[in-house]
Amino acid sequence: MYAKGHVGLTLLMLSLLMFPFGGNESTFLLIALASGVSTLPDIDLEWQREGLPVHHRGITHSILFAILIGSLLGGLFYYGYESLPWFVTGFMGGFLGIVSHLIGDSFTFHPFKPLWPFSDIEVAFGLCKASDKKVNENLMAIGGFAFIAYALITFGI
Repeated sequence: MYAKGHVGLTLLMLSLLMFPFGGNESTFLLIALASGVSTLPDIDLEWQREGLPVHHRGITHSILFAILIGSLLGGLFYYGYESLPWFVTGFMGGFLGIVSHLIGDSFTFHPFKPLWPFSDIEVAFGLCKASDKKVNENLMAIGGFAFIAYALITFGI
């Protein structure tokens, strides 16, 4: 899946997931943060272009990477706000953004190990090609619509 697809899927999933919590500063920020980091696992492609010995959908496409990014963002938010709820917002934004990416990539044909290092099970449901322009654009459109609906309903706009 490409960047548009990952961002759209994250907007869709988290708008639905956060809806029961209503609209407030932390839920809105969590959705925005998760959407922002949802493309981060594909940094391994850039590392390959730079000559680093990594393969696509390796460590950056794992639950361990999700935990690391969540912890990093949680720590940054805690440092800035000195508040446990802000740590949770940062952690969940980072963690869920990466997990959303893993879910999106699981729909494609290229197998990877999302539960590494806890399991070597490979996942690839083969529902679409990562490069499918219609899938990526439709996910972005649907995710954008879901986020706008979430904002309008929960913020009473």
